[in-house]
Amino acid sequence: MRKLVYLLPLFFIQIGFSQVYEAGLTYNLGNVIGENDEVFPIGGSNKNFGVIFKKNMNPRIAYRLGVNLIESDITQLAEVSAGIDFNFTDYNLIRTNSNKKQTAYLIFEVASIFYNTQTETKFAVALPLGIGYKQAITKRLTSSIEAKVRATFTDDLDNIKTNKSTLDAYYYIGASIYYTFGWPKGSKNQIRF
Repeated sequence: MRKLVYLLPLFFIQIGFSQVYEAGLTYNLGNVIGENDEVFPIGGSNKNFGVIFKKNMNPRIAYRLGVNLIESDITQLAEVSAGIDFNFTDYNLIRTNSNKKQTAYLIFEVASIFYNTQTETKFAVALPLGIGYKQAITKRLTSSIEAKVRATFTDDLDNIKTNKSTLDAYYYIGASIYYTFGWPKGSKNQIRF
C-alpha cells in the first residue's frame, strides 16, 4: 500500500506534463466502393470536411477523436471515430530546439457512421486503418496528410443492396491543419516530451 501511495503522485505528474493537445480541421478526397465494381468520387464540390482532436501522451503515442462529413454523388455520411496514432519516430512539439518535429504514423480506429439511403438514415460500424505524416509548421501550427480505408459492416452504403454477402467500403485522403495548446508550465525542460 505504501508503494502505491508513492507511485500515484508520479503517475499524476507524468500525466500533467504530457498534455499537449492538437485541434484541427481536415478536408477529404476519396471514393466509395460498391457492389457494381464502380467507384463514386468523394470530394470536388461536395462537403467533405471534418474536425480532429488529439492528445499526445508521449513522443510515440497520441489518442485521437474525429468527426467527418463525407459526401459523394450518391451517398452522404457522418463519421465519428476514435483511435490511436503510433508514431514511427519520436515526435516532440514542446522543445523548441528539437529536431523531432515531423514523423510518419499508423492510425488504428473504430468508427460509427450514419448514412443516407434513398428512404432513410442508417447506422453502421467501420474498422478504419490508415497511415499519415505530420510536421510542425510553427510553434503552434502543425500540418498532416492521412490516407485511410474503412471496411464497413453494411451492404447498402452505395444505395445498392444485393443478396450477396459483400460489404461496402470507402477510402479517402485527408489534409489537415492543427493548432496546439495545453502546454504545461516549464515543459521545454521536461523529459517526457
